[in-house]
Amino acid sequence: MSELLRVRSIGLSEDESDALSELLDVWSRKRPKNLRLSVYYDSKQVFRDLGISLPPQMRNVRAALGWPAKGVRALARKHVFEGFSLEGEPDAFDLNEMLERNRFDLELPQAISSAYKHSCAFITTTRGDTSAGEPEVMIQARDAEWTSAVWDRRRRETKYALAIVDVDDDVRPTEAVLFMRHATLMLTRRFGVWRGERLANRTGRVLVEPLIYDPQLSRPFGRSRITREVRYLTDAAIRTLLRTETSAEFYSSPQRWAMGVKEEAFKDKGRWEAVLGRVLALELNEEGEKPTVGQFPQMTMSPHLEQYRQLAQNFCSETGLPMSAVGIFADNPASAEAQQAAEAALAEEAEYQWRVFRPSLLRVQQNALMLRDGLTEPPAESWKSQVNWTPARYVSPQASSDYVVKAVAADPELAGTSVMRRRLGMTQAEIEEVEAEIRRRGAPGLLAQVLEASRRRGVQRVELSTGVAAGGDEG
Repeated sequence: MSELLRVRSIGLSEDESDALSELLDVWSRKRPKNLRLSVYYDSKQVFRDLGISLPPQMRNVRAALGWPAKGVRALARKHVFEGFSLEGEPDAFDLNEMLERNRFDLELPQAISSAYKHSCAFITTTRGDTSAGEPEVMIQARDAEWTSAVWDRRRRETKYALAIVDVDDDVRPTEAVLFMRHATLMLTRRFGVWRGERLANRTGRVLVEPLIYDPQLSRPFGRSRITREVRYLTDAAIRTLLRTETSAEFYSSPQRWAMGVKEEAFKDKGRWEAVLGRVLALELNEEGEKPTVGQFPQMTMSPHLEQYRQLAQNFCSETGLPMSAVGIFADNPASAEAQQAAEAALAEEAEYQWRVFRPSLLRVQQNALMLRDGLTEPPAESWKSQVNWTPARYVSPQASSDYVVKAVAADPELAGTSVMRRRLGMTQAEIEEVEAEIRRRGAPGLLAQVLEASRRRGVQRVELSTGVAAGGDEG
């Protein structure tokens, strides 16, 4: 690492100072692209005029198109997290209350959306200040715009990471959290010097887990769904919309021409009066000739609309969205099967991404367990935990019911299991509520069975004692 990139620090070891320097360098290099992706996501990209067909008046029009955000949200909405389980038992490690206090059901969807926008997002785990009303363990989602990390290829995990907490007016970090395997450091920068408050980390892990979209060997932190092609198609579509709007202006005011007209004919008439006037009276010109009046062929917007449709098709092909997602519908309403087929590619992408997210989410669970219980390694059973989610592919209730009926007929032991209930389309919360209600309904019946068995045993004892006494009398 170059000496020019090294930060000035007090109280940090050489390794910590080097890690901080590298992470700040990564953050500053990646930030411009992350900002550009955010600009496209927020539909605030600057209009890029080719300088050919648009009049100067139209170049200042603030056009916007939400295709990039649509490409991110459509896939992110397919992810519905339903919690952790261990061998069919939900909340085996009593983490649900902690997740609820951290609003994990809200943090995780935001992290997934940010991962699709910037290629990755991060979930950090730290000890909370219970005296200040914080949970015992703080689980926070952080986006790549304010977080940087270095990947350890050998261990296939985060080597160290930096979360920017605050910046000054020049967007220079003034507060940050440095995550390393041996410690978590709360950093502040004053007068160009970093100072840190060290918190011991007994877990031996960097308590930062990335959520990555489409990871690759050459790109361990993945790629954004707002690809170069998506950005180009968005720019091209905006230009097409502006050309369409320009054509609409000309379409609304047809271009006319007149030959052999006196110069004074239009002196007292404004442009709109000449165009919109119902009766246009023209006199003979100086040579006594009749004026000739005509109209240029009307401009049509069809070529622009066809080009817009083609750009929309290319965008849907790149992102896996159905054409209806960008407002292009067929003449006849699509059937349920057609809609399911149109979203098949998006559903497959969501299911694949759940498999990508699963290791990171399991490590988040383990990190929270170790911090809560003061462990130096995760419980052995935690590696068998499962991440439950709602299936991304839509299946009609009729198809689900038919599958369950046939599966139970083939193997009756499947009846009443959580797997079959999930196949019916129930969420984990609904499954737990159904099972609790079944237990409540079965409790009186079970009590009656116990009382009846006790009564029968009492009768048998009485009969047995009576029989013994009679035998003694006879003897």
